[in-house]
Amino acid sequence: MKYSKLVIGALAVISAAPTGAHAQSSTAQAETLFRQGKDLIAQGKIAEACGAFDASQKLDPTIATLLNQASCREKNGQLATAWGLFLDAERQSRSASDDSSRQLHQVATDHAAKLEPKLSTLTITVPADSRVGGLEILRNTERVDPGAWNKALPVDGGTYNISARAPGNAEWSSSITVGPDHDSKTIEIPKLKAAALQTPVAGGPDAPSAADGATERHGSKVVPLVLGGVAIGLFGGAIGFELSARSTYDKAKPEVDDAKQKSLWDSANTKRHVSQGLGVAGVATAGVAVWLYLRAGCETTATTSTSTQASRWLLQPVIGSDRAGLVLAGSY
Repeated sequence: MKYSKLVIGALAVISAAPTGAHAQSSTAQAETLFRQGKDLIAQGKIAEACGAFDASQKLDPTIATLLNQASCREKNGQLATAWGLFLDAERQSRSASDDSSRQLHQVATDHAAKLEPKLSTLTITVPADSRVGGLEILRNTERVDPGAWNKALPVDGGTYNISARAPGNAEWSSSITVGPDHDSKTIEIPKLKAAALQTPVAGGPDAPSAADGATERHGSKVVPLVLGGVAIGLFGGAIGFELSARSTYDKAKPEVDDAKQKSLWDSANTKRHVSQGLGVAGVATAGVAVWLYLRAGCETTATTSTSTQASRWLLQPVIGSDRAGLVLAGSY
């Protein structure tokens, strides 16, 4: 069966001179898809036929295929889409000089005029008080340009999901159904509500994880880290006093003057007491530092501020005749 690109009584005479193998392949594929579209129309498979015409037009755009696309969409009940395609064909063939092209132009003009009164429209109304900063409106997944707000625009019949969103606001959405033939619907965008600032409940599904709370807990770990440094310093001091005590003790051994020897003995003992005191203080400080560090790792964000405020410490040296060391005082 021989096919030609016929559109509602109009015969399209198409002549083309492909310049290469790729062009020839595209033209052949486009012609095959066009013929398949015609067969599918005859079989009543309208949606499949529209897909075949779309693919043919993409490979090898022609006014005849464009008109068949439009006619197929009209048969499929997509009147707004068909109207737009007829207008596109009318515009492309407006400057036609040969009889066949002028005939196609007339077909496009007549069908566009015939469809226009049947079109359904959808108006998305956006009141002034609803126009928050960064407002974006979507019709299904398609963004609606602000220039199209508050205007009755032709749409194909069907159900549409209308959504609105803006930074710092809760998203709003609703659906509306538009009839396929000469229906008119309006949907209004309300003023968006400010996004709720929720405080996660400790242990709840929205509670911050260890990684989320790392920043908050960082401040509470400063104190144990500082105390760890102090403990190291105390241990160093204890070692220093111990070494000094041994040195003084060694000097006292050969001393023949009893008074000087006793003075050296007393000095060595005092240094040893100080060394022992510093050692005990270092152990205690290190223990407190470890305990606070582990405690900070288990705190939630809510308790971090409390521990940070309460972590106030006083480190004071104590030296007496029979003792020496450091006193660590504070609250947690």
